[in-house]
Amino acid sequence: MRRRSFAVLLALPLLALPAAAHHGWGSYDATKPMTITAPIAEVMIGNPHGDITLTHEGEMWHVTRAPPSRMNARGATAKIVTQGVTITAHGYPRRDGTKEIRAEWIEIGGTRYQLR
Repeated sequence: MRRRSFAVLLALPLLALPAAAHHGWGSYDATKPMTITAPIAEVMIGNPHGDITLTHEGEMWHVTRAPPSRMNARGATAKIVTQGVTITAHGYPRRDGTKEIRAEWIEIGGTRYQLR
């Protein structure tokens, strides 16, 4: 019994790691909306949300998307959001100047997908 309790105590901090890695939306500046149009260089699908990398004006930008379940429910599936496809992403930049935006919507092939 003591060994099991000890093992559980050791495992508890590992369960908190995904929550600690997630950042709050307060780090984005909603007073400065921006729109980027560029081909997708890389796509990462995962929880709590996915990431798209674009090259915009010679710089790499990360576009933070909605969770995969929301992306799929709104039609922005992995078959549509793929490397090489030109995308327009509209959202809010990080306050600290990091080249990243929190996307409110993305548009691919003339179809707009609301993410929030």
